[in-house]
Amino acid sequence: MGPDKKDTAGKAGNGNGGNHGNGGNHGDRGGKARHPTRRRHPSLQALTHQNIESILQLEDENLRAKPPLYRLVSRVAGFCGTVAFLWWNLAFFAVWIALNELVWRIDPYPFTFLLFLVSIEAIVLAILILISQNMSAEASERRHHLDLQVDLLNEREMTALLRLVTRMAEKMELPPETHGEVKALTERTDPSKVLHQIVEAEATHRERG
Repeated sequence: MGPDKKDTAGKAGNGNGGNHGNGGNHGDRGGKARHPTRRRHPSLQALTHQNIESILQLEDENLRAKPPLYRLVSRVAGFCGTVAFLWWNLAFFAVWIALNELVWRIDPYPFTFLLFLVSIEAIVLAILILISQNMSAEASERRHHLDLQVDLLNEREMTALLRLVTRMAEKMELPPETHGEVKALTERTDPSKVLHQIVEAEATHRERG
């Protein structure tokens, strides 16, 4: 009888210990469930950097899509608008004048051939600048169109939010004077009508002036 009781007690102890151990596991699982991992949202600086990178990548893709001659013109025009190009021109003119006055005298004063080279350079630079300005105007027009589309999307989002706020105010039975202006702004804006109003206002201002 003694050994049987001891065996029974040992089995009971093992069972209780196992139950306590399982309870501890359940506690660990419960603890893990109570403390879920928090998702870190990107900062404003990271979002701004991502947007800038996206715009720059689009501009680079548009530039690479152009013919090689246009890409060459863009690089040359960019270099011609630097101080380094100015110093290169001044150094070339000074060396040319010094050599023709002191050594060669191939193009003596008034340096007719040098004036000819300067005229050709001016014509080429003017054409390069015009082409570069056209490319810049095209890129600027694309940016303005992007700004317009984003503004229109923002206007539609704000209109939807204002309609939702107006309905909430009506459900809460708030006085009409508290949300009367908001209700007036819930109408969707027509860009063509706004542009027509701008044209009319400018014409009226010119007539008054």
